[in-house]
Amino acid sequence: MNMATFRASARTVDMLGRQQIAGIPTAISELFKNAHDAYATRAEVDFYRPERLLVLRDDGLGMTMDDVRKRWLVLGTESKLTGHSDLTDLVSMLGLPARSPTGEKGIGRLSIAAIGPQVLLLTRAQRHDGLRPMVALFVNWSLFELPGIALDEIDVPIREFPPGYLPTVDDVKGLVAIIQKNMDRIRPRVAPDDAARIDKQLRQVSFDPNALQRRFQHSPLTLSDSVPGTHFYIQPVAPVLEEELKESQELHNASDLQRTLVGFTNTMIPDGHQVPITTAFREHLSADFSQSIIGRKEFFTPEEFKSADHHIQGRFNEFGQFVGTVSIYGQEPEHHIISWPLARGQKTQCGTFDISFAYVQGVARESRMPREQRADLIHKLDRMGGLYIYRNGIRILPYGRPDYDFLRIEERRTLGASYYFFSYRRMFGVIDLPPGSKKRLVEKAGREGFRENTAYRQFRAILVNFFTQLAADYFRDAAWRGTHYRFVKEELDRQARAREYQSQQSRAQHRSLSATITERGIKMDGNAPHNMVEHAVQRFMDELKAAKGLTDPDAQYRTILHAENRVRQRISEVQEEYRIQRPQGIGLSKSLRRDLNAYNAEYSRIVDEVFNPAVIQVENAFSETIRSLNTDIDRRRLFEDSTLTAWTLTRSQIKAREQTAQANLHQTSVRVSRAVQEAMHGFEATLREATQRLQRVNLTNLTEAEIVQLRLDFETEIDSAAREKKDILDTISQQLEAIVVAPDGSGYMVTALEIAGAQEEQILALQEQADTDLELTQLGMAIEIINHEFQATIQSIRNHLRRLQAWADVNKQLSDVYRGIRNNFEHLDSYLTLFTPLHRRLYRKKIKIKGNDIGRFLFDLFGKRFERHRIDAKMTPAFRSYCITGYPSTFYPVFVNLVDNAVFWLQDQPLPRTIILDAKGQGLLVADNGPGVSLRDREVIFEMGFTRKPGGRGLGLYISRDVLRKIGWELAIGEITERQGTVFIIRPRPNNDP
Repeated sequence: MNMATFRASARTVDMLGRQQIAGIPTAISELFKNAHDAYATRAEVDFYRPERLLVLRDDGLGMTMDDVRKRWLVLGTESKLTGHSDLTDLVSMLGLPARSPTGEKGIGRLSIAAIGPQVLLLTRAQRHDGLRPMVALFVNWSLFELPGIALDEIDVPIREFPPGYLPTVDDVKGLVAIIQKNMDRIRPRVAPDDAARIDKQLRQVSFDPNALQRRFQHSPLTLSDSVPGTHFYIQPVAPVLEEELKESQELHNASDLQRTLVGFTNTMIPDGHQVPITTAFREHLSADFSQSIIGRKEFFTPEEFKSADHHIQGRFNEFGQFVGTVSIYGQEPEHHIISWPLARGQKTQCGTFDISFAYVQGVARESRMPREQRADLIHKLDRMGGLYIYRNGIRILPYGRPDYDFLRIEERRTLGASYYFFSYRRMFGVIDLPPGSKKRLVEKAGREGFRENTAYRQFRAILVNFFTQLAADYFRDAAWRGTHYRFVKEELDRQARAREYQSQQSRAQHRSLSATITERGIKMDGNAPHNMVEHAVQRFMDELKAAKGLTDPDAQYRTILHAENRVRQRISEVQEEYRIQRPQGIGLSKSLRRDLNAYNAEYSRIVDEVFNPAVIQVENAFSETIRSLNTDIDRRRLFEDSTLTAWTLTRSQIKAREQTAQANLHQTSVRVSRAVQEAMHGFEATLREATQRLQRVNLTNLTEAEIVQLRLDFETEIDSAAREKKDILDTISQQLEAIVVAPDGSGYMVTALEIAGAQEEQILALQEQADTDLELTQLGMAIEIINHEFQATIQSIRNHLRRLQAWADVNKQLSDVYRGIRNNFEHLDSYLTLFTPLHRRLYRKKIKIKGNDIGRFLFDLFGKRFERHRIDAKMTPAFRSYCITGYPSTFYPVFVNLVDNAVFWLQDQPLPRTIILDAKGQGLLVADNGPGVSLRDREVIFEMGFTRKPGGRGLGLYISRDVLRKIGWELAIGEITERQGTVFIIRPRPNNDP
């Protein structure tokens, strides 16, 4: 179709487009606004990086053929329905709430040229008489840049399609062919470089709208027979978009596109309001991998908004006065008013507007947010924190970008952080403008903020005054309404410092304990305790032999008794050297606790096999030597001397601990006394300084009000200093009172250290459990998504294989390739079917599962691995006939995990290698003849995180046992009697014991 309706020069068209649009992010924002004005509820972008194809879709009211010809293709006209007199009736008929237009005439169309040099437009309109036919149009913008070419020489192909028909790649090529013929006609007057550039662009059109629609089947934006809307297919996309997204991934920072498009509608405030339109941008890096760029989770969520430390919301009236509420550290919102002194009783030109924002404390220890949650939010704030301005629910650019601090909050903060308090990168929220503000706060043509008129200057001045006064009222040291803020901040800071101190102490003790376990474990493995004890006993034997050669009975007696004392003391020293006691006051991680338990188990074995036998050997040798002597030794004296020796040894050990306790008590007393003295001296110094400053004040020239204010300031300063010192002294007293110095009725002394250690260990266990649960949840979600996408891909491959078979039947060279692809695909498809029993939601109620079904599933899954590792896997008749009532998704993964472990440990074992699925009594057995499980590991093999498998995670057996326990079953390890190997038993738990 010849477009003679253009009357401006082609150069002017291109110049207008490039001057109006700052870049691709702004261009996409304009297209989102067009979708909003067309009453769309969704607008989504899919960027296919390999094809350099960008698809933008919406479900708006669409355009008719007449709209496309007379409006969308005519510069300076309103392309949307907003120019139609019957718009109100159409919107009312469809039951849609009225919307105020947000776009400007022609900017949306011109913005497409900033994204790419050519576009295919597909649109289906909804009107009073129903859905209209689909309209397709193809435009190459590069033609309009050519100098010396009049607009009426450029053809823009446009075509209607019947209901139920979606354009194919051949239809697109037909539209492109018209452009190519147009290019051939004007080629003699086009520079060779320009002609080559346009030819290359036209050759790059390779997409198939019909095939792409099938990719969008999971989305309502499909342009089906019953859905209106508009789609843009832009190819090739300008390279700057690819570079920007790639740079964002490499730097792990928000791209310009994210900062511009995120939060297009206000979805962060948790007030339950309905947004007029939701937007999305997905980048497809390959055929099977995509990532969301501007979805709701990429923006601030209502949950994140609620979790922040402080919340302020309210309205600025026509005099610039803020009337609203302030909530500090989660307290009940309190009513607050802040006036704008420059109003002077006159209404502002900017008019009324609302504000709602949240603020996160800049120092982690002063925030009430959990540390990890705060770290995630701070990362998001650094990327996109700020105040977003909305009108009619649609964001106004560039407000909200972290690099556009239009109130200069950070600049003032550098002048005095404690005075101005607020940081732009620690706040996030919205300023909501009413529809009528459009005539006062006017956007610049290029979407780069508001024009610098009087209304905008007042708007900024009101907000600057608001933040300055809010800091003065709540967040400065002497803020008159800041009592709660100061109290909570100081308490959080105190608790954080205490946790950090405890953490430092714990880490140091953890490192020391771990090093001790490792060091002494190595010595025990090297038989060091045995060698040391053996050496002491041998020396004792030599001394006994030497004593027998003495002629003086008293000398014999003293030598034997001293030798026994020395050997007993040496054995006791060695035994004490290798004893590791659990440190008090700290919690142990699961791995460290497991290592300590394993060490103590080994230590108990050494005690039984080395120390106790050595003591018995000494006693026997001592008694035998005494009996062998012919001298008459006083037995009472011998008993008393031995008892006295033991008493002396024990008393010396207790005395050493008493001295340590006394030394610690003295050091604690010195530290407490010093802390009390410093608190008192600090208060006295503050009091003297304030008193001297007050005495230097000349009261003669002061008014009564000024004198009263001076007195109040003095009292406030003294009260503040006193409160700080009282808190310190109260803390010291409470800690001293918490010291337990007497045992309870049972004789046991529960100390604060033990309580703190138990609490810390519980917290560590909960943290480990939460991390694992989160990881498993994410893994499960990922598998669900992968399986869903895999199903769609498999179906597509099946369809294409059928088409390929027709060619293979008539082409012998292709038939071999076809058979190879088909055989491998069928093998892959067979694995896909193994997902079916693992989906619990496919089963609405429990079913009967036979052992034969489980066995067939396992043989289908592991058959190739059984062959590869020459493993003989069998099912006994008892297993085949065993029947379970439950969900396949509960039992199948347990058997998968057990067989997978068995295959791993069998693969390096000598032949024969066997796995047997058996049933005995009420239990099912999975047995193998692998290396087995050591006695030391049998107690901990089901603990979370324990594994002997290289690169293993230690989750399989833990999860399997936990899942079975929840349904009244148990997973246990059986005894090996006839052969080496491992037997796992899956059986109902007796009486459903917990």
